[in-house]
Amino acid sequence: MAILSLKALIGATSDAAASVRALMSALEGPLGIEDAAGKPLMGAAPDGLHRVPVLCGDTALGCVSGPAASAEALALLLQHLVAKEAERRSLAGEVLHLYREIHLIDQLSEDLTALLEVSAVSKSALAQARRLIAATSGGVLVTDKAGEPLRYAAQFGEVAALPEPGSAYVDSVLERGVAEIFNVGAMIRECSGPPEARTGSSRFRSLIFAPLRAKQRTLGLVVLINDAGDPYTAADLKLLNTIALQTAAAIENSLMCTEMVAAARYREQLAAINKELDTARNIQHSLLPRIFPPFPDRQDFDIHAQMTSARAVGGDFFDFFLIDNDHLGILIGDVSGKGTPAALYMAMTHTHVKTVALQGRAPQECMAEVNRILRSDNASSMYATCFYGILDTRTGQLQYSNAGHNPPYRIAAGGHVSLLDETGGTPLGLFPWKKYEGASAQLDPGDGLFLFTDGVPEANDPREEEFTTRRVRDVLLEAAQLPSREIICKMNTQLLAFTAGAQQSDDITMVCVRRN
Repeated sequence: MAILSLKALIGATSDAAASVRALMSALEGPLGIEDAAGKPLMGAAPDGLHRVPVLCGDTALGCVSGPAASAEALALLLQHLVAKEAERRSLAGEVLHLYREIHLIDQLSEDLTALLEVSAVSKSALAQARRLIAATSGGVLVTDKAGEPLRYAAQFGEVAALPEPGSAYVDSVLERGVAEIFNVGAMIRECSGPPEARTGSSRFRSLIFAPLRAKQRTLGLVVLINDAGDPYTAADLKLLNTIALQTAAAIENSLMCTEMVAAARYREQLAAINKELDTARNIQHSLLPRIFPPFPDRQDFDIHAQMTSARAVGGDFFDFFLIDNDHLGILIGDVSGKGTPAALYMAMTHTHVKTVALQGRAPQECMAEVNRILRSDNASSMYATCFYGILDTRTGQLQYSNAGHNPPYRIAAGGHVSLLDETGGTPLGLFPWKKYEGASAQLDPGDGLFLFTDGVPEANDPREEEFTTRRVRDVLLEAAQLPSREIICKMNTQLLAFTAGAQQSDDITMVCVRRN
C-alpha cells in the first residue's frame, strides 16, 4: 500500500480539500497545514502559535498551526480523514481479489468523502448499492446522536415495504451489530392492469441488513429488499457490509464536521456576546462615581455607594453631586433590558437627569423634563425607573421625586427604619407629558437614607428564593447606628451569605447617605 501523505489527502485535486477548507473558514484563525518536511500545504499561520501533529500510526504526516482550540479541531478532522483513508485502503486491498466491482466501491469512497450532509452520503451509498446488488426497495436508517431515534435519511422503491425503526428486524441487527439476511414468505400483489384483474401471489421476500458502525458505535443500518429475484447470498451480505462500513465512516465524518462547525459558531457567538457584555459593563461603570469618600472636605454628611453587576449586565445607575455648596443631589435608577442597549439607554438617562438637575430645578420638574426628552426619541420603547432627591445640607430637608423606583428607607438616628412616602410617578420614557409629584422628608443629624435598586430585594438563593424587602429592612435595623460605608458593607455581607454563589440576573446597587 502506498504511504499516506497529507498532500495527497488535501491537495488541489483531493475531494477532502473542500471539507478541510470549509472547516478552516469556520474556525478562528489564522490556521496553517504543513507536511512532515515543514512545507505549507494549505493556509498559513505565524510562527509561535500552537502546533498539533497529524499522525498515521507512529508516523508524523505533518502538523496544524494556529490558535490552540482551532488547531486541535482541524488536526482532529485531518487525523480522522487519515484514519479513514488508511481504513479504506486496507479494505480495498483485502477485497480486491474477491470482487470485480471493487472499483465501484473505491469510487463510492471518494464520492462519500466529498459529501458533508448525512442525507447526501446516504443517497450516494444507496445508489451505489443498487448498482451492485439487486433490490426492489431499500433505505438508510441513521441517528444523528447516540440515544436519538432512527430515521430514514434516504429511500427508494416501495417505501411502505421498508421495516419501521424499532421493528424486530432492525432491533436484531442493531443489537448484534452484524450484517444479516432474512428470507421470508410474503404476499406480493400484482398491481398492473384493472382492479378486477389484480391478483396476489405468495413468494419469497429477501431482506439484507448491514449495520453502520464506526468506532464501536452503531450509527444506523442499510437495508435492501428484493421481491423479484433469488434470495440474497453471503457474497451480497459481504458486499453490502463493505459499503456500509464506508458509508458509516462518511456519515461519522459528516456528523463530526457538523458538530465542529456548530461548536466553532457557538464559540464565535459566545465571544461576541462576551464582547458586548464587556462594552455594556464599561459604559455603565464609566459614568459612576468611583472615588470614596467623594467629598473628602465635607464633614456635614457621609455618603457611600456600591454596584455589583450581574453577568447579563443590567442598566443600574447612581450618582451624587453638589448643585451648590448647600445642596447635594442624590440619584439612583434602573433601566429596562440587559446588555449594550440597556447600558446606552442608561448613559442617556443618567446624563439627561444630571444635566437638568445641575440647573437647580426641583426634583419633580427634573423628572418631567427628562421624561419629555426620553419620550421624544424612544424608538426602542425602553424606560427607566429613577429616584432623585436634593438634600439641604444645612437644614436636613430632603426634597425628592420618584419615577417608579423602589422607595428609599429613612434610617432615624434612634434606630427606626421606614420607607419614604411614595410620590406615585411612572417610569421615565413611558408616557409623554407626564406630570410628576414632589415630596419632602426631614433628615435630622444622625439620620440616614438608604437607596437601592430591585436587584437587592430580588437577589435569589440557590433555591430561587428572594432576599425580599423584609430582609433589607432587618439588616438596616441591625446596622442603623453605623456609618454609610459600613451599612452597605453589612448589607453586601448578608446578600453574599444569602445568595450562596447563585448567579444573579440583575445588578445590585446601593447608595447610603447620612447627615452628620
